[in-house]
Amino acid sequence: MKITGGQACGRFIAVPSIHGVRPTGSKMRQSLFNILGKRTQQAEILDLFAGSGLIGFEALSRGAGSLTCVEKNMVCARCLEINAQRLRYQDKIKIIRDDFRRALARLTGQQFDIIFADPPYKSDFAQQVLHLVAENKLLHPKGILIIEHKKNTMLDALE
Repeated sequence: MKITGGQACGRFIAVPSIHGVRPTGSKMRQSLFNILGKRTQQAEILDLFAGSGLIGFEALSRGAGSLTCVEKNMVCARCLEINAQRLRYQDKIKIIRDDFRRALARLTGQQFDIIFADPPYKSDFAQQVLHLVAENKLLHPKGILIIEHKKNTMLDALE
């Protein structure tokens, strides 16, 4: 897979070949970052279920200020480290190797401008992410939470 925009445009990243890792396709990423536009500039990014880190690295390439990745799988976490080194983003990335629930609790007190979450499709993690982000006040008041999910997934509204 390769970065589709910004200063690292065209650079390839490693993707772990393990079951369940499904990097977001290039057209979807281009559309997403076209919508986000300048909001990415100097943004503090949180990438949950980061996998290879493709979405987060795309954000850094397009001018994000920092990236925090949460990834439980050790193979994926190592891949994140390798990709950060290849792209020379070691000084802009923090990798948390833990379950997303514990990681979100540990991040309480921090706020992010953009939060990406791409949980396993056959889980109820999307709803949990929504509630935990709100409960721990992790989203900047003008921030954006983006959760990738199956077409028919319904998320409860927060009050």
